[in-house]
Amino acid sequence: MSVTPPSSEPSDGPPRSGGAGSQRSGGGGGGGNRNRGGGQGQRNRGRGNQGGSGKGGSGDRQRSQPRSGQRSGQSGSGGGRSQSGGRSGSGSGGRSGSGSRGPGSRDRTEPRQETVAVGTPYRPPEATDEDRAAAANSRRALLICAAPSAVVGLVLGAVVAAVVAPLIGVIVFVALTIVLSLWFWTRAPHVVLRILGARPSDEGQHPRVHNLVEGLCATMGLPRPTIYVIASPVPNALAVGREPRLAALVVTSGLEQALTLVELEGVLAHELVHVKRRDTATAGAAVAVVAPLAAITGSGAGLVRSLVGAGREFVADQRAASVVRYPPGLGSALETMTVTLSPASPWPPGPGRSAGITRWLWIDPMVGARSEGAEGNLDDTAVRAAALAER
Repeated sequence: MSVTPPSSEPSDGPPRSGGAGSQRSGGGGGGGNRNRGGGQGQRNRGRGNQGGSGKGGSGDRQRSQPRSGQRSGQSGSGGGRSQSGGRSGSGSGGRSGSGSRGPGSRDRTEPRQETVAVGTPYRPPEATDEDRAAAANSRRALLICAAPSAVVGLVLGAVVAAVVAPLIGVIVFVALTIVLSLWFWTRAPHVVLRILGARPSDEGQHPRVHNLVEGLCATMGLPRPTIYVIASPVPNALAVGREPRLAALVVTSGLEQALTLVELEGVLAHELVHVKRRDTATAGAAVAVVAPLAAITGSGAGLVRSLVGAGREFVADQRAASVVRYPPGLGSALETMTVTLSPASPWPPGPGRSAGITRWLWIDPMVGARSEGAEGNLDDTAVRAAALAER
C-alpha cells in the first residue's frame, strides 16, 4: 500500500510543521490548524498577538517528548507573573528554581529575636528618691501606729496577767497591739477629715481645682485623690491618706479665690508631692494617735510635728517646683499666704479641740503665728517663699 506524503504547501494559518513532534497553534490572527508529526512533539499555545504582551509574553509552552525536567513557559518581553518575564527554570527574574527573588517579589523579613545570655542574673530597676521616700514614710507611719498600741496592750496585758493568768495577759497584749495598730492605720485619714469638718468638693463649684488636679495626677502618674473643701477664707491646703489610691486632698474655700491659676497649680502640686512620697500616711497616723490626748488637753501640735518630721514642707516645695517647672508660681502663692490677715476664728479650722494638732499638715502652717517664725525653720512659709525666689 502506498502512502501519500503530507503536502508542504502553505496554509492560511501558521506554518504547519511535521517531523519530530506535534504543534498546536491558536491565536487571534491565525486559524486553529493542528499538525501532528511523529517525532519530537511540540505543543504551542498562544493567546494571539495582543499587542506583543500577554500573561507570559508570546504565551508559548513547549514540551519535549523526552521529558528533560525543564519547563519554559510564559516567557517573553511582555509583563508576566514576574517582573522580568514570567516563570523560568533558571529563575533570572521571577520565581526561580534556585530560590532567588526578583525585584517584583514581596520582601518578607523574619522578626528579630532577642538573645539573653544564659545565667545572667535579673536586675530590678533601681528605686528612685521618691520610691525610697515613700517606703520610708510607710514604715514610719506603721511604727507610729504600733508604738502607742503596744503601750496600751502592754499595760492592759500586765493587769490581766496579774489578775487572771500570765498566758492570758500575753494574749491580751498581742491582740490589743494588733487591733489598735490596724485601727490607727486604716482610720487615720478619716480621723483627720472628721476633726477638720471637711466635706466632699463639688466639681461644678470648684472647676479649677478639679481640672488642675486631674492634669497634675496625669503628669505625676498618680490616681486622682478625693477632693474635700473646708469653708474658710484663709487660703490653705493639706493632704492625707495611707497610700495614693486612697488619698484625700483638702482645700479651703478661700484658696481658689485668693490665688491665680498658676499659683493654684503650684499649691496643688505641692500637696500631690506629699501624696506621692506618702508623707500623707505619716501625717494621718500622727494626728490619729495624738487625737485622744488633744481631745483631753487641747494640745499636741508640737508632738505631731515631731512625728511627721521638720522640714517636710520645704522638701515638698522643691519637688513641686520641678513638677510644674515654674518655681515663681508656687513662690508667689506662698507670698500671698504670708500677707493674709490672721483669721478671726482660731486656726486650724474645726469643730472640736483637736483641730489645732493639724497645724503642721497645712502648706501654710504659720497662719495666726507669723511671729513664731525663725530663720532656721524650713517649714516657715516666708523662708520657703524666699528659697523659691532664688531658684
